[in-house]
Amino acid sequence: MSTPSNNNEHEHLKESAQVKKGDTKELDLHALKKALATEEAELERAKRLKRLEQQKEQMEATIIEEDSVVKPVSQESQDKSAEKMSSQDLRDARRKYWQEKQKEEERKRKPFHSYPAFFYTGFWFRFFAFLVDLLVISSINRLIVQPLFLLLRYPLNDDAFSAFSLSKLVIYVLYFVLTTKLTNGQTIGKIIFGLRVVSFKEEKLSWATVIIRECFSRYILKTFPFIYLMVLFTQEKQHLGDFFSDTSVVSENLIRANQLSFEKQ
Repeated sequence: MSTPSNNNEHEHLKESAQVKKGDTKELDLHALKKALATEEAELERAKRLKRLEQQKEQMEATIIEEDSVVKPVSQESQDKSAEKMSSQDLRDARRKYWQEKQKEEERKRKPFHSYPAFFYTGFWFRFFAFLVDLLVISSINRLIVQPLFLLLRYPLNDDAFSAFSLSKLVIYVLYFVLTTKLTNGQTIGKIIFGLRVVSFKEEKLSWATVIIRECFSRYILKTFPFIYLMVLFTQEKQHLGDFFSDTSVVSENLIRANQLSFEKQ
């Protein structure tokens, strides 16, 4: 049986244990709050430092870009201030630029046989060469076609679509096609006057170019001779057939003289 003194002592021990337990809880919560606050402050400081570093890197990148742009401009301005160009120098520079640009466009348009304008043969030389070719064609007709028709007893009828007229047309076209192709741009008349057909798109005349110029276009020019007058008004002395085939006629004597002058230099 317990005494009152023992009961009192037991209750006192209980109360003291409860007080100690409560004190421990209060101390733990306070320390936890303090640790959380410290950790949050450190995280905020780390974020702020990271933002500052990013801003610094962006500023350095911007300064580098501005330097790369500003330095050439400032250098260019210094060069211009050091070498003050007069108005005449500026005009010469512009003229030289446009001349080079025109030459480049001309090279693209005429990769082959690009000559100065005076190298291309005018109307009268080509006309006299054409007269020589007509004499040759007429001689062929008289020596071959007419005797053949007389031998076969076909009528020598000069109507537009008669056999004799068509035969002469065939001889006319074949003469220009074959002589131009086999000699790379010359007929007998052109050989006499030192002329040659050249193509702006080809180094040597192809069959397609020769047929377009000396067959189809030659027939049109035979039907409408006044179209030859186009040679008088074009820069490269071209008529209709030349436009269709990208060709013109040049003077071989001028080309040889030009080549000799370059060789001497």
